[in-house]
Amino acid sequence: MPCGKCADIANHSDAVHVIKKCEGCGRELRVPPEPGAHGIGIKVNQGEQPVMPAGSISLAFNPLKSNQRFTKPGLQWFAEMVFVDSLPGKNKDVIEDELQKNCKYFEDVVETSELIKESGLDHNNPEHFEKITQLIQENRATREWWANVAAAFARLAKDAMEQGDVKQAAWATACAERCRSMLIFKDHLEEVVWMGQSSAKLIDLLTLWDNHRTNSDEEFWQIQLTQYSYVLSQIFSVPVVLLEGKAYVGGMQIDRNDAKFVDFAFSSESSREILLIEIKTPLTKLLGKKYRGIHNPSVELSGSVVQAMDYRIEIIKNLRNITHKYNRKVEVFNPKCVLIAGDADRQLTDENKRKSFELFRSGLRDIEVVTYDELFRKAEILATLFNLVRPS
Repeated sequence: MPCGKCADIANHSDAVHVIKKCEGCGRELRVPPEPGAHGIGIKVNQGEQPVMPAGSISLAFNPLKSNQRFTKPGLQWFAEMVFVDSLPGKNKDVIEDELQKNCKYFEDVVETSELIKESGLDHNNPEHFEKITQLIQENRATREWWANVAAAFARLAKDAMEQGDVKQAAWATACAERCRSMLIFKDHLEEVVWMGQSSAKLIDLLTLWDNHRTNSDEEFWQIQLTQYSYVLSQIFSVPVVLLEGKAYVGGMQIDRNDAKFVDFAFSSESSREILLIEIKTPLTKLLGKKYRGIHNPSVELSGSVVQAMDYRIEIIKNLRNITHKYNRKVEVFNPKCVLIAGDADRQLTDENKRKSFELFRSGLRDIEVVTYDELFRKAEILATLFNLVRPS
């Protein structure tokens, strides 16, 4: 019977826990372990027995499906376990048992299929067999399709062995194993490979910058930054959503002249505040002539700043007439406006130029100037988080 010291303590056996005895009555308790130093890890005291129940550790190539992180040797070990741990033993006579085991594995994949369950079909119902087969045939990009084909080849190999047809058995076994490889890919690797493909787009973006740093075609940058709009979102300190490229902000007269279009319109996810981005090119001059020891902003830069400010005023005046077309509500409190222009690394070649440029842009109100090299530097920092290195 529990004593006063342990009466209110519930056992926890379904997660990582320690077994210890109650100091009062000696009853065996299964309780969560104490946290380690500074709250990191766990602490196992003297006399306690740590327990890791089955299923408490989840391993997968996909880091989003695993509650542990592999070392590089750990990845090698896990890959060997997935691909070759189930190889038949040294005795060739066990091959029939292995084929039977593989058939059972492939059939289990189909029997536990969420695809089939969601369709309201039952693999135990003979009347559903034809519909299940048709459903699998219509979904060739699924694990069920590869499991079904692998099972067919494995059964074919087993029949060929029973008939003494060595070549047919070897061919069918090889086909079954190749289909099994595709099943392993669907189960363990497809999402990871896609994550790698997606993150590699950062390398494509940085390579684009390397190859087109001197491109003075503003429409080129409009097209490319639309394709890689996620890099533009890195400018803002809050999560944002792209609303539209070449967004109309107002100014249209009755004769449809003087319409004004900002290059990109974003919206803050939380406040839904509209955010505007106007782009020029990396070759846009940042500085003009010297004046009493410092450089003036160039005509192109100052003109672009005024243009962006004008767009900001127009969107404030015309918000209600403009934003009704968006699928989300958009607000105007104090809209932020960003101008992307120039290449600071190549143009601001000495301390005086860097100082002049910073004095100009830090003194601006309601508009931020970001240079192209600064923008792509943000993308490069993102790439390093994924250990991505672009080719030299």
